[in-house]
Formats: sequence, structure tokens, C-alpha cells
Amino acid sequence: MKRNFLLHFKYLWGIIASLFIVFACKKDEAAQKDRPIPFDPSKPVTIERFTPDSGGVTTQMVIYGSNFGTDTSQIKVYINDKRAPLIGSSGSILYVLVPSKAGTGDVRVVMGTGADTKEVKSTMPFRYIFRPSVSTLAGFTNERGESSIVDGDIKKAQFEEPYWLCFDQHKNIYLLEESRGLRFIDSALTTVKTLFRSGNGLSRVRTLSFNPTWDTLYVTNDQGDDRGISSVVLTPISGFTRWNALTYSKQCNGGDVQPQTGDYFINSYANGQVYQWDRGTKSLKELYRVGDNQWEFNIQFAPSGDFAYLVAVNRHYILKADYNRQTRTLESPVHFVGQRSSAGYQDGVGTAAKFNEPHQGAFDEFDNFYVCDRMNHVIRKITPDGVVSTFAGRPNQYGYTDGALRDARFDRPHGIIYNKDIGTFYIADQKNRRIRVITTE
Repeated sequence: MKRNFLLHFKYLWGIIASLFIVFACKKDEAAQKDRPIPFDPSKPVTIERFTPDSGGVTTQMVIYGSNFGTDTSQIKVYINDKRAPLIGSSGSILYVLVPSKAGTGDVRVVMGTGADTKEVKSTMPFRYIFRPSVSTLAGFTNERGESSIVDGDIKKAQFEEPYWLCFDQHKNIYLLEESRGLRFIDSALTTVKTLFRSGNGLSRVRTLSFNPTWDTLYVTNDQGDDRGISSVVLTPISGFTRWNALTYSKQCNGGDVQPQTGDYFINSYANGQVYQWDRGTKSLKELYRVGDNQWEFNIQFAPSGDFAYLVAVNRHYILKADYNRQTRTLESPVHFVGQRSSAGYQDGVGTAAKFNEPHQGAFDEFDNFYVCDRMNHVIRKITPDGVVSTFAGRPNQYGYTDGALRDARFDRPHGIIYNKDIGTFYIADQKNRRIRVITTE
């Protein structure tokens, strides 16, 4: 009996020891995998192949080779001399995204810095293919066209009234839902979450804008009390989930920040006022009035900060106001495009063009302005010279269709932002209850 016990004990101990050895080996293998692989400047860098060999903007490319290392700060990748965003490196494999406007040409990897820099080019070119189109990033409805506010995985997320958009410095997306609150979409476009719900005096949120250092997010609020909240601020300390009141005035439709100085301007629907926030007195200073009472308009600065457009939603036209850098204020605006108080649809130059409730716009790198023409159900393009054309959508044909730019359909698009790094627009398509995407050059 004792002998059998000893045999069983030795057998069990052998199994335990074997499992321990296997576990230790696997742990060592995992540690090896997690260990950084350095770039060795004494050895050549090679590109064996890459896949795919053609594609458009944001195509995911995999480059196989050697001596890349895993320190992405040491690696630069170019396609036809256009810098490609680098996702990661395993040491022998690089993961990159094809940049906007890359064109056709070789793939080039530059490793290291200074005297240790090494460069290698592919033997075969990458062929750039561009097909401008409209697609859907997120959101869906049931068979009755209904939706709700659902957070989580972007493929399962839902929206009710997507309204106004903006980016932070990392290209995370902040989204206002009309009369509902603030949502957030991460830069990887994988997750949606709600940052705050409307209420407690902040019930009709209208516009978003960051200050130049990205540590303050301004949100405007439309309500009917002179003593009510017209704008609030949020900061990273709370993850932009808790707001503090900044200004008090009646019926604020919008505001924006001058992108270099941080000067903040808001408006009022009641009497068409344009206000500037005075940091010294911590109060609003009225600059001027743009027209008659009850003008619903918002203020949108160009990235240069040299001017802002005042988009008169319910008057169907757009004004332009220059920014005076000496006085640090917006000068009186002038009529730029569209016909005052005359809704319609017409491409053309200046006042020959017609809009039907233009709303948020986005600037590209050439100061072209792409504005959501809400009740025409299209996106219009306005050049710096005032030439208005239809960029995407079918005029006066609302609906939901992805596809080529002029074949796609929207239903009261409200908000739009532009990521120039990848040549992509994001659209708050309000009544389709979706976030749409336009890839362009």
C-alpha cells in the first residue's frame, strides 16, 4: 500500500513539474515576443514585397522586409514620396495606411536618424486608385426608420439626431445630437460613447469648437432667457463629461474660436447680434448686428484664422467677416454667396447661387468650404472666389443611398468635418440617423 502511494505521488509530481516547465517556457516565449526589437544601423534594411499592390486612400498596406525594428519613432514610410501613416511594426513587417493623393510610385522606408539613417525603395511601384464615394461609418434604423442612442462597438452604435461635429488634435470625433447631448467616436473609428446628456439648463446644444491648445471645448446652447446659459466649457480633466457655464444670453445659435489667438465669438438669434467673449471682464461684448431680428446663423472660422463665414441658416445665404489681427476682433461681414431670404437650389457665382437652410461647413486645405445644404439634401462646395457647385448628393431628393458622389442620397445633412490627412469628410446625416463618410482627393 505504501509502495503504491509513493508511485502515485511520484507520478503526480512528474505531471506538476512538466506543467511548470511548459508554463515557464510559454511565459519566456511571451516575454521574447514583447521584447522590443531594435533597428541595427550596421545591417541593411530590405523590402521583400508589399500587399496590396494597388488601392486608394486609407487602404491598409503590409510591407514585408527586414531590420525595421519595433520603435515606430525610428520609421518613416513614403508612397510616391507622400508620407504614409504608420500603424505599427513587428520588426520584419510594417503596417501602414495609404495616404490621400499618393499617386503611383515606389514604396520607400527610411530608418533611423542622423548619420545612422538608412533608406530602401521597393522594386515595384504601388498603383494609386481613387474612386470618390459616399459610404456609411455608423448608425442604422429599424424597418420603421426608428433609432435610439446606443453606445459601444461602432458597428452596433445608434444615433437619433446627429447634428454638429468637430475633431480634437488626435482626430477623435465629438458629435452633438440635437437636444440630446454630446457623443464621442474614437480616432480608430471603433467605439462610440456618450459624454453627457442634455438637461440642467443645457437643453438645446448647437455647436462645438476647441481652443488652439485643445484643453477647452466650447459648446453653445439655444434657449429663450436673457439670463440663461448661452455657452459652456468642458475640459480633459473630466474627460469632457462635465461642463461649466461660461456665458449668459438669449437664443445662441452658434460660436467659434479663432484658431490661432483663441478669441471666442458667439451669436444671438433674438436680434442678430455677434458677441466676443472678453477674457478680462469675463463678459460678452456686442460687436454688431448682422441684420433683422430672428436670424438663425452660426460662425465658422477658416483654418488660417483670416476670416470666418457667418452661415445664415433661415435666411439661406452666407456672409464673410475678416478677422483683424491688430484689434483681435471680427470686422463687419459682407454678403458672400446665396440670396438673402430666398430659399432654393441653384449652382452659380456669389449671389446667383441659392441654398435652402445651409448649416455646418468644413474647409479643405485650399480654403474651399463644403457646407451641408440641409433642405436641398446635398453637400455644396464654395471656392474662395464664391463659386458654388454641388459636391455630393441628389438635389431635392432625400433618402439613404451610398455610392458615387452624385448618386448618393442624404436626408437633411447637418454637420460636416474634414480630415485632410486622409482626404475624408464625415457627415452628420440627421434624419438618416447615421454618420456618413465621403472619401475624396
